Amino acid sequence: MLTRLARIGSIVAAMVLASTAFTLAETSATPASTTVAQAAPAPTATPDPFSWSGRVRAYDFTRQNAYSGPGSKPNQQTFAVGIGLHGDYTFSNSGFTIGGTYYYSNPFDGCASAQSHFPQSTTNSCTGGGFSGSGTTVYQDDTLPGYELSTLYEAYAQYKGDGLFAKVGDQATNLPWAPTSDSRLKPSSYQGADASYALNKQWAVEVADFWQWECRTCSNFDHFTLLTEPNLFPYGGQGSGVPTTIFNPDETNGITNNGVLFGRVGYTGPKAMPLTANLSYYDFDKIANLIWLDAKLPFEGKIKPFVALQFGSESNATNYTVPTTNTSSGILGNISSTVFGLQGGFNVLPNITITGGFDSVPQKSANIPASLVSGFTCGTNHQIALSKGVSNGTINIPYFLPTSGTAQCSLNGDGSVTVYYGGLASPYSDSYATDPLFTTSLTQGMADRRSAGNSYKLQATFTSDDKRFVSYVSQAWYDYNNAGYAQGTQEFNFDTTYYFRPLPKSGPYHGFMFRYRYGDRDESTFTGSKAVGLFKYNRFQAEYDF
Repeated sequence: MLTRLARIGSIVAAMVLASTAFTLAETSATPASTTVAQAAPAPTATPDPFSWSGRVRAYDFTRQNAYSGPGSKPNQQTFAVGIGLHGDYTFSNSGFTIGGTYYYSNPFDGCASAQSHFPQSTTNSCTGGGFSGSGTTVYQDDTLPGYELSTLYEAYAQYKGDGLFAKVGDQATNLPWAPTSDSRLKPSSYQGADASYALNKQWAVEVADFWQWECRTCSNFDHFTLLTEPNLFPYGGQGSGVPTTIFNPDETNGITNNGVLFGRVGYTGPKAMPLTANLSYYDFDKIANLIWLDAKLPFEGKIKPFVALQFGSESNATNYTVPTTNTSSGILGNISSTVFGLQGGFNVLPNITITGGFDSVPQKSANIPASLVSGFTCGTNHQIALSKGVSNGTINIPYFLPTSGTAQCSLNGDGSVTVYYGGLASPYSDSYATDPLFTTSLTQGMADRRSAGNSYKLQATFTSDDKRFVSYVSQAWYDYNNAGYAQGTQEFNFDTTYYFRPLPKSGPYHGFMFRYRYGDRDESTFTGSKAVGLFKYNRFQAEYDF
């Protein structure tokens, strides 16, 4: 902590000194006197260099887990209230700003301690989302979370001027594959540096290095990700965690890495051809490298049509070959994925927009020799069952395999096993359903299941004339069928937001809104170890901004 504060403090000091130098340089360039008398300019009000804002958010989250049998999760519900306070100070005529945001939330139900959420007893009413049991008892949902949060999740220094924007420190940035994921009480935040520069009106470049992050249900920064976190609360249950087919040398402390390096080239076309496009590169340390392209082109016309595309190619972070022993050079095994997506939309009426999206992730497979598979079995539901500690603690199946019921393997007659992979690894959105794929829904997406396949999504959005009422309905279909198993799912979403009155030109009121979201996931095609059933979300959010 002291090291981080010292690093940020030194950067802030350097920026302030630079600001002073710029001011002195401008002063020395001003003539000492003039030969022609001029009228004094009219006095103007000096803007306040300090500004502050905040928000209060009350959130009720209900999750219905309509499964039964061993390993099922009980239904879950959590209500919590949180407040965020933001302040920043801008140094006069310099372009430099320092700022920070503090956040606090509490479920106010006697379960505020994160330690009380460890799944140690079926009689513990504070047990959260990672609990494995049965019955009708409603437990806490720790994806909100159901325990106390207290964190200074932003503490930064930034500069803005002459086409350059730079920010250093703790910040809630929002990159497509390193998102803020602000879909619960507080956003995710990243620790590092981000800088962008506008080369001209059409072209811009951006680079970033984030070496730590704070998840949306965490109160501190660390070197984990949603794919490498510990398998215990308060981290466990916030993401899918370390894949079960990857050996974790320390399940209590997880697997650490050094964050993500990011680079982007962006293009914004002229009015005659208003194409926007970005080519980005992500280096998820020790996990994977991702090349990501997104583009959107609107067309003229009364119905305001547009088309958009996305393309991604992800590979293991290090040179990878099929091992001769149960080991892997990457901390999550072999990752090899390609995604292609298309989206289009238009206004059927002035207030109603229809969009349709498609994403495809081709399946890949590999044959594991019989000599390497003695430590696990490929079950009748085509899910891999492992014997913990086999092969002297080495990695068991060194491939990044799908999850949540999608087939992982087939057993061959010669004793070898064919594994199915090819899904995207998303270290900072896995299980959050906040990734940029066109077909991601409220409760799921292809990246969350780490699965190859095809997906489709239709959505209708209504926006009132005064922009104070926005609502949409959507239907998505996910096909994860492969040679090992036929399995798919679909989801219906409803989302509505109402802003109570327009924003005034001045004053402390910055908005008051209600938002309700409903997600109904149909998994009736799933015939694995859990019973057939529905999976439903109900989210109610009230927020006051000041």
